[in-house]
Amino acid sequence: MIDEIFYQSAIKIRRQYLKTTNNMTFYQSKAKTVSDNLGDIIKRIDVIKESAYPENSEFSTESAVGELVKILKEVEDEAKRLEEMLDPLNSEIEKLALEEQELWRNIKEKHYNIDDEDIINSVKERLIRENLS
Repeated sequence: MIDEIFYQSAIKIRRQYLKTTNNMTFYQSKAKTVSDNLGDIIKRIDVIKESAYPENSEFSTESAVGELVKILKEVEDEAKRLEEMLDPLNSEIEKLALEEQELWRNIKEKHYNIDDEDIINSVKERLIRENLS
């Protein structure tokens, strides 16, 4: 129905997409670690809050503020870690989306007489035959 080169491009995009999404367990694990770290930070903030009351002499206001500044730095570091971890994943997914759009444009340009649904079904069938569904 459509040229083989288009099928091959669709197969390549689908394989890369599956490879990328198969790594989601890794990313979920890393995100869970960051989430757990943030949970620990919240607990530390609660301890500082409890210790900073005027009747409690454990912490002076100055030391409480110092501890909070340290904690805020840790939160910022955790956010940067999460961002650095997810940026490559987001970039890869965006790249694949652009490749898919370009492939669609090329197919429609070459096979302008074939209905959109027929093109989609044809590519789906090919991906199924390639065990990439």
